[in-house]
Amino acid sequence: MAVARFLVVLKPGVPLDAAAMLEALQPVLEEIRAEIEHRTPAHLSAMIRGGGETQRMQLFADVQSKADGKVLELVLLSREAMGTTAPHTREVFKLLLELIQRHVPSMPLTFRSDRDGPLPIGT
Repeated sequence: MAVARFLVVLKPGVPLDAAAMLEALQPVLEEIRAEIEHRTPAHLSAMIRGGGETQRMQLFADVQSKADGKVLELVLLSREAMGTTAPHTREVFKLLLELIQRHVPSMPLTFRSDRDGPLPIGT
């Protein structure tokens, strides 16, 4: 079954350790009512509940080391079909983007899959 998948990459303006990057997300997670299922110093996974199986979403946050420093990758997944443009998942993704801008201005958005396409190889 095809799943909806949206990706966002954030890059801190100043170097931060992985734990600080994930901690900066806390107000965002609270506003979208994400239930954290698993957390390590550089990764977290959370469930965002909606109505019904297709509206239940998973959010993964991973700190990745790149050549020019660490980035925070956020992936929003659901069972909603992308062929129908996954309207519910897309709405939650837009809310996620708004909350990131409001609560995490220290980590500007450098990539979003709905606008910038798939990540190029080697980044």
